[in-house]
Amino acid sequence: MAESSTRQHLTVPVRRRAAGADADAGESNGGGRASRKRASDMGGPSASRRRTRAPSAERDDQGDLAEYDPDQSIQERRAIQRTLRDLQRQMRENPDEFLKSDPKALLNYLNQSDKIIRDVKQTAEAAIDSRGLVIAADLWARRVQRLTSDNVGNGIDVDEFVSKCITFMLQGRGIEDDAAEELSSTQRRRRQAPAAAAARGVLGSDDEDEVGDEGDMMNWSHLGRFAAVPSVRRPAVTGFMLGPLSIEKKARRMTKRSAPFKVSNLREVRPEELRVEDLKKSDKNDLPALCRKIHVRLDAAQTDAQDALDSDLPEKYTEEQLAALMNRYSLRRNGGIDLLRFVINPHSFGQTVENIFYISFLIREGSVKLEFDEDGFPEIEPVSREATPSATRSRHNTTRHQSIMSIDMKTWRDIIDAFDITEPMIPHREEEHQQGPGARGWYS
Repeated sequence: MAESSTRQHLTVPVRRRAAGADADAGESNGGGRASRKRASDMGGPSASRRRTRAPSAERDDQGDLAEYDPDQSIQERRAIQRTLRDLQRQMRENPDEFLKSDPKALLNYLNQSDKIIRDVKQTAEAAIDSRGLVIAADLWARRVQRLTSDNVGNGIDVDEFVSKCITFMLQGRGIEDDAAEELSSTQRRRRQAPAAAAARGVLGSDDEDEVGDEGDMMNWSHLGRFAAVPSVRRPAVTGFMLGPLSIEKKARRMTKRSAPFKVSNLREVRPEELRVEDLKKSDKNDLPALCRKIHVRLDAAQTDAQDALDSDLPEKYTEEQLAALMNRYSLRRNGGIDLLRFVINPHSFGQTVENIFYISFLIREGSVKLEFDEDGFPEIEPVSREATPSATRSRHNTTRHQSIMSIDMKTWRDIIDAFDITEPMIPHREEEHQQGPGARGWYS
């Protein structure tokens, strides 16, 4: 991240320097808003990086044309690409030439690139030029890093920096008042020594700074308070933001040594003996078994409802009579059973959620079909399991859509009141109350 930020700060000044003195003549503010205009409109050469050639007299009458030109000849494009790649190859093969203290080589590349970019009219050549700009920015960042870290040119002299820090701490710099309470007695004597020597008319010696320097030469708290903190440009925050509010000291856990292994201490362990009652109990609460029971119950409920509808329906009936009878027997317009009435258990919200869970498994396996009638209500009906290959193939090739159904206690009560559900269509299952762990654990 540090390297990328350096590139962003260094690339823009370099590119603007490469434009030379034309930048002052070619850029215009336009009332505070930056805009790119043709050089002919400004009365001077353009300083911005244009993607087209300089406008001719014939094109001035047509206004400011778009820079993109799809009809540019392939020969011209190849020449531009070849020139840009040659310039970039020079930077990659001779990086030391561009890392010298004299930045002429890098500025030379930018000037040549600016001249070539005026003929660029398509995105491929612009992308090549942008890669060259990234290489140039990287070289410039490396050059700055070398100058600041290797003590060459205008870089920082580490020895001088440390010497200044020691002098700052020895003399208590940063405090203007010589009688301030923050100053120690030795720091006051050091600050008053040059004035006293000048009053006596003698020159100060090199040993004056060594008077009582025990503890003051490396007074880092003074350096941080009066030199580092005033230079920090971040907002002041409370101390507890730098770490946790409290840290509990972890107690050392003593490892308990186990007794040595002895054959005489072994205990006989017999394998668990499964009984017939355990197998029946396990099969009773098995998920596939419950799903099969619900599938049989759905098939029976649909058959009984359709038979009752046929027997109660008169020979001549209206649509209102048909809708009323189908609503009485929990049938929807397409002949399926109402999903909400089938899964809702008015005596238990938990078993209602379980019923929805079991129906979702049946739908996923293709045993139950879910549809919506013309009123938007969901209905389900069992799918006949035909043994023909065509039926099996069509069931596997059916497009599946995943949907999520949510229900809470309020929605559960609203459905019971709206459909006047008094008895569940899926028989209520007796819930086993577990008092505690059994002989073989919690789930025995």
